[in-house]
Amino acid sequence: MMYSKLLVIISLARTLLCKGMIPICNIFRGSGRWRGTAFVTYHHNYNSKICKSLHQTSSYSLFSRKRDGSIDDIKTSSSSSMTNVAIVGGGLAGLSTAYHLLDISSNPMHITIFDKQKVGEGGASSVAGGLIHPFSPRGKLIHFGLMALDTSNHLIQMAAKHQPQCIVRSNLYRLALNDKHVTQLQQTAEMYPELATWMSSEDIKVKFDIEESMGGIFLHNGCKVIHVPTYLQGLLKECEIKAKLINGSINWKLIAAPVDDTKKTSEMEDILNNKQYDVVILSAGANIIQDNLINIKEDKLPVQLVRGQSIEMSIENEADNKTPNEALLCGKYISPLPTANDSTHDRVVIGATHEFKDDPLTPKEVVDELKSRTNEFAKDIWQNGKVDRLTTGIRMQSNRGKYGRMPIIGRFNSSHHNNSWIFTGLSSRGLIYHGIFGKWLANAVLHDDEAVIKDDFTDYDWWKRKK
Repeated sequence: MMYSKLLVIISLARTLLCKGMIPICNIFRGSGRWRGTAFVTYHHNYNSKICKSLHQTSSYSLFSRKRDGSIDDIKTSSSSSMTNVAIVGGGLAGLSTAYHLLDISSNPMHITIFDKQKVGEGGASSVAGGLIHPFSPRGKLIHFGLMALDTSNHLIQMAAKHQPQCIVRSNLYRLALNDKHVTQLQQTAEMYPELATWMSSEDIKVKFDIEESMGGIFLHNGCKVIHVPTYLQGLLKECEIKAKLINGSINWKLIAAPVDDTKKTSEMEDILNNKQYDVVILSAGANIIQDNLINIKEDKLPVQLVRGQSIEMSIENEADNKTPNEALLCGKYISPLPTANDSTHDRVVIGATHEFKDDPLTPKEVVDELKSRTNEFAKDIWQNGKVDRLTTGIRMQSNRGKYGRMPIIGRFNSSHHNNSWIFTGLSSRGLIYHGIFGKWLANAVLHDDEAVIKDDFTDYDWWKRKK
């Protein structure tokens, strides 16, 4: 029966397409029940010209816009009584959730964000590479990839109103690393021409002066490079404006890190135990473990902590540098950083290590590993560049499931507050997933019902079933 209904929908969609009434690719992007990689892939291949035209018109094609710039799609505003909200962690997850709470709510919303650092200055989000695109390393569209790209791009657009320099590049490149990878990336360009364009080995040689290149793809039309700290600052500013529009407020409060392990409770625990908030959202990644707000073993969360170290380098503009200052994905990443107008140096970040051991790699080990993985793609940078500093971020990485590594969202049984929610496990997909998952979580919180997430992600509670 369900299969018959699906055939009827496809038939109707084709009819409407032939009459010029609706682009078929959008039908399956917007369907909560049938949204997924298989349908998106098929219909991009079926009518890629229409999809390409749609994306060229707007990088935010999934949603209609209200005049204030907010996203208006599946859900309507909520009349929830959850008006006093504490968000623990002001990185990608926390600020996305805050934005969407203010965007969806029809009542005054008062949000307090607790963090150990000023906005954009702490946590894994502050040292993220800044490359946003919807594809896996093999060129496969990740689950919810197109919708996630559109939603995150909307947030970037909102932040750029206040911090336009947060958008560093409007495109990036992924290089093929072996013969199989060539085939995979060529298929990506064929199936998603509105986002990916194949570049031959000669194209790459001319562009980047890489002798042994096997080709790659040029990612564009919503795929971009952002400076995450500046982006977060802009997004907080937009949250402040949205809060005023609904007679609400958003405040950023700095909290102290625990002095030592002998202290039974952290400052954050003391705050939450006062029960002064209607709802508490834990979105601080690794810090919610370090501050004893959750315990991986006791709470049985299917996650692990991963350390990532990156190198920030500068290179003289006058030096004999033949490598253009563009973002490259090549097993690791090489990404441009913002440069001051009066600077004579280009700046790049190269990263990141993937460390599971308690003891971090030494600075020399970090440099050796990253150089060995990127030198053939950026010889001039390594020859003429100077290492400015090493950065470290500890990410919360979810275990791999049938959809890959998906974020953890939903209601959370916490001993600190009887109405606690969690948003973590973004790991290396923070930029692509923080927007859409933050929206789903905010909607669930305002309705005080996590089951509404099922309308968009049927298996959102996969992490609970893993316990």
